[in-house]
Amino acid sequence: MDLRRKRVIRNTALATAGALVALGGFLWLYGMNDRALGRACGGMLPVDDVRAVLGDDHLDVNSRSGNGVDTCEVSADADGASARVSIVDTARVGEDGWISPALAGGSAGDMLSVPVGQGWSGVFAADTDDGEATTTLTLTCAEGSKKTSAGKPVKGLAVSVRTELGTTLDNPAERPAYVRIATGTAAKAAKAYGCVTHLGHRPLRTVGLPVTEEEFEPLSDASGTCAGIPPAPGVTTARETARAGAPLETCLLGDDGLGNHRYSLEAHFGAYATQLKAGYAEARYTSDPTPADAPRGRLREDGAYWGTAACPVDGGERAVFVVRRTSPRGHERATAAERAYARTVLRTFAERSAKAHGCAAPTTP
Repeated sequence: MDLRRKRVIRNTALATAGALVALGGFLWLYGMNDRALGRACGGMLPVDDVRAVLGDDHLDVNSRSGNGVDTCEVSADADGASARVSIVDTARVGEDGWISPALAGGSAGDMLSVPVGQGWSGVFAADTDDGEATTTLTLTCAEGSKKTSAGKPVKGLAVSVRTELGTTLDNPAERPAYVRIATGTAAKAAKAYGCVTHLGHRPLRTVGLPVTEEEFEPLSDASGTCAGIPPAPGVTTARETARAGAPLETCLLGDDGLGNHRYSLEAHFGAYATQLKAGYAEARYTSDPTPADAPRGRLREDGAYWGTAACPVDGGERAVFVVRRTSPRGHERATAAERAYARTVLRTFAERSAKAHGCAAPTTP
């Protein structure tokens, strides 16, 4: 074998060895990154689901745990995709101040959140159509659940994930990706806490699109959260969502062809009811009763009332139903007829909502 051939073989071998070393280094770093993912959020972040949603590149991971709340944020350097996760032991809500689980809202911006459905108690919310959405899933833990928080057995968990992917929410084939990390985290959190609970379908095949302000209909055609509510002078349209076991339900009653609302109705169950009551307890200004300490009553806002219902399926947490009136001119006081109508629609809304959730008949003003 001549010298030139020996040199070629040697250089080829070195190049191959270098490539293998580089690949090995990449795989080692990739494995280290996945181990960091596996430790995030107290070990409750689903690595496979995160990878499926955010991709195979290196991910930045930040995590924090304490006081019954685990939070973590994962972001991809390449395309800016990210997920911010919070896992809350709902027994901590309202203790030592109001700990907010950052639950997805009902009327976030111009869009109403919709039920996740498919066996999950949760809502899917978005402020805009810019590729960012928040999913909140609530789990009720049956007696016999093992782990404790602050010396108490865990009663429930709330998993909230804000996902930003930069893709349009209009595409129904892409929307389930916005929910996947939440369902995977909920499954791991239930196992970590020893939470005996019911989990929904995984993976989700479809997710509804949050309802925009243009999506109103005649009140007489309402078949979801506004179903059965009677019309009134100046109240002829409805914006609603399906009623599919969501822990937060919303109905908006409109007064004109633009879909502007005159009355808003909300039903809060489980962790959402806990959060609402804790908020009223924290922000108390007078000795007047509030949803934090009375089964029914009138709120400080003119033409606003609340009622409640016992809900054994939500760990005994009473559901809260609220109606609020919006003056078309901002400061006009409600008439006696408008106050009576507010109480009527609250009763109808609460009765249907409580029945759909397996709760007792509600108590309303």
